[in-house]
Amino acid sequence: MQLGFRFRALALASAGLFVVAACGPSSGNGVTLASTQELRVRLTTEPATFDPGQQQWDYEAAVGRQTFEALLRTTKDGKDAVGAAADSYTIDSTGKIYTYKLHPGAKWSDGQPVKAADFVYAFQRLLDPRLAAPYSSFYYSIKNAATVNGLDPKDPTIDAALLTLGLKAVDDNTFQVTLEAPAGYFKWVASLWTSSPVRKDIVQKYGKDSSGNDKWGAVAATASESVVGNGLFKISEDVPKDHITLVPNTNYAGSQPKPTLTKITEFLIDDETVAYAKYKSGELDMVGVPVADTEAVRSSAELVTIPELTVFWVDVNVKQAPFDNPKVRLAFAQAIDRDSFVKNIEKGRGISATTLIPKGMRNYAPELGTSQKFDATVAKATLASSGVSTTSLNGVKYTYNSNSPTNKTIAEFVQAQLKTNLGVDVVLDGTDSKTVSKRLRTGNYQFGGPSGWGADYPDSQDWFDIFMTGSGNQFSGWSSKTYDDAVTAGDATSDNAKRDASYATAEKTLVGEAPVLFLYQRTGWFLVKPYVKGINTTPNDDQWLGDFFTWSIQISQH
Repeated sequence: MQLGFRFRALALASAGLFVVAACGPSSGNGVTLASTQELRVRLTTEPATFDPGQQQWDYEAAVGRQTFEALLRTTKDGKDAVGAAADSYTIDSTGKIYTYKLHPGAKWSDGQPVKAADFVYAFQRLLDPRLAAPYSSFYYSIKNAATVNGLDPKDPTIDAALLTLGLKAVDDNTFQVTLEAPAGYFKWVASLWTSSPVRKDIVQKYGKDSSGNDKWGAVAATASESVVGNGLFKISEDVPKDHITLVPNTNYAGSQPKPTLTKITEFLIDDETVAYAKYKSGELDMVGVPVADTEAVRSSAELVTIPELTVFWVDVNVKQAPFDNPKVRLAFAQAIDRDSFVKNIEKGRGISATTLIPKGMRNYAPELGTSQKFDATVAKATLASSGVSTTSLNGVKYTYNSNSPTNKTIAEFVQAQLKTNLGVDVVLDGTDSKTVSKRLRTGNYQFGGPSGWGADYPDSQDWFDIFMTGSGNQFSGWSSKTYDDAVTAGDATSDNAKRDASYATAEKTLVGEAPVLFLYQRTGWFLVKPYVKGINTTPNDDQWLGDFFTWSIQISQH
């Protein structure tokens, strides 16, 4: 999803592995368990719904991922998607038909069996224009999906149209999906928490509101009974504006091990300083570290850092002089000291980036970013070879959101870097965020930002498609047939070796032609109490660490 310091739609990220190792004497995995196995964590915002079909944000996924189980899940190293609700899947010779074999004996939290028809209904519902599911577009690779989802919500033919989707229950334990064309990334779509089954009878039981929207999932007072899921946990209590309590789903019969935790309490705390204070007073077991407290915790034994799957960059308008010249763009990229940026602006909470794909993903290849690597001498030589004089660049405008102190600091840093390392006087063009967004979208700017992207799933398709010709997610106006052909080839095949080769060509082309000036990959900072053991953390964790592998978390005696 698109993101930035002028944030647009921030959803989810994924992949990578960092482990807080279990330790201690005696039982189980060497951990002496506490008598109370409760994990207390923070959610920044109260979920608007518990319905996976209507969820969008990470604070909603932090509940949905526990109460529902998708077809597949990402591996701990983030390099593949393997069985979850489905034990296995096959792809036919055309690359278009995915057949999922569901885990035998799987049950809903009310004891009813999970069936393939529940997945058919859930996917149809995601693509029903009347639901307006935020994640519907992720499923457009399914046969007829884009057409059906694009219908007017009042169209009387919707019910019939839903039956034309490439979705089929072959039998109770076999769910089949037919795509429009081969899509090597579809396994990652199947691993999204939104790719979970939904019970038709439960949804219909709660009816619709006055606007015609399904009421199921949004009824907080009855969440403990209305949210019937197939996940490892279930909701036992929802206290609006205070907390949500999850307990093990005793009817769970899926592929995950039985959890040690007997309760997860997700406290609803919007102020990060309040949450931090609660952690220090012992009321929370883990918490994100406010930037202002970076130095105070830098050497703490309780500190856990993870590279998020987010990369930020400076946008460059290649349609206007002087940035219609690729050597000018490249010279600007080479004149920015990213290590200094991370150290001084981000207080060390990040990783310098000269490529699109972030660390923690399969196609992370920093060696492909050499052409944008900081080197003031090389930058001056590149500019000299462009045929554009330094003096003619004086006055070039950097557009940014002046209402954001962070954006202002970044703008001033870029300005200083280009003056010091390239001898160019940049004029800062600050304005409100709405105007910045409009200028970027309409191409009425020279360069500025920053912008960025956060992974929806740990597959490179989610990233490389950003810079395809005509993409609405890039603001540079850049177009490259070499890039487009490479990305198209990588998207179409399921062969990892072929995908890797194609995406490497795309990455090298993108970095070398520099329609954006890459800056950095953000790093998440958390404090975790030493008695919390067995956390398998990933950059995809929603709002608290380890929520992809909750079954492994234990509370040791303390």
